[in-house]
Amino acid sequence: MRTFLTSVILLFVSTALSAADPLAERMESGLRALQSGELEKAAAVYLEILTSNPRYTAARHLLGVCQLQMGRMADGIRSLEVVRKENPQNRQAEYTLVSTYVALSMFDEAQKIVDTTLRTDRTAEACFMRGSYRMARADYEGAIRELETARKMNPKLPGVRSMLGVTYGFANRSDQAIPMLEAALKENARDGNAAAFLGWLYKERDRGSEATTLLEQTVKERPGDFGALFLLAQLTQARGQAAEAVTMLEKVVEAQPEHRGAYVLLARLYQQLQRPADAARARNVVAQLNAAQQAAQPGAR
Repeated sequence: MRTFLTSVILLFVSTALSAADPLAERMESGLRALQSGELEKAAAVYLEILTSNPRYTAARHLLGVCQLQMGRMADGIRSLEVVRKENPQNRQAEYTLVSTYVALSMFDEAQKIVDTTLRTDRTAEACFMRGSYRMARADYEGAIRELETARKMNPKLPGVRSMLGVTYGFANRSDQAIPMLEAALKENARDGNAAAFLGWLYKERDRGSEATTLLEQTVKERPGDFGALFLLAQLTQARGQAAEAVTMLEKVVEAQPEHRGAYVLLARLYQQLQRPADAARARNVVAQLNAAQQAAQPGAR
């Protein structure tokens, strides 16, 4: 689900700003940095604004997005939960929180939001979030209904084609999934979610070379797409190339030190390669990440 988080986390950011905002120029500079991948620069802008305006929720919202993009999940969640508490009308923060909780398998927290404010929200974005949540909980038909509604309401909603294609795939509706994901890639060649999952579907249909080619192309064109690199590493280890997969996974965790799935696979491959000390270190990181996720939940001490 990491590719899901990468794909949807910026869906609603552009609507978080107001032209009448006296800090709009500084906020826009941060947003440009965020959208271009200059995450440290963007975070610095928002932290500077918050130093003198600690209750400025628009800046804290985008700071939370930066933190999530940098892999600092616990910090990002805390920032967005503060926004949600101080500005309950900020649906963008709620959408981002739902996508984050789903990506991290924190389903109880996602469900709290879905069952309260998002239950009666009939916008395309809310349908998208409910559908994503249902997909993550393996309610594929329910997810498809929500996502098809979202796509009907707003065919240009970023990410809706790829998420619908992914859900078709999980629902064993590959004949619908493949053309939907191919269409998503034509619409947005940088859609790592669509590229990665389409690669898996190609593999399942014994189109392994196409799968590998697609993911290798994705990684080459978007070196920062560590979700695609993670999936390529999984394909690589499935072909018996453990050492090559480890090299890829080490790049993933270097860039995203909270990527639990990469550490889980690294622990297994290190053990397979007779590197018990490295395997133990990876398992220890997994335990620490599990504890951090639990601590990040609202109400945890």
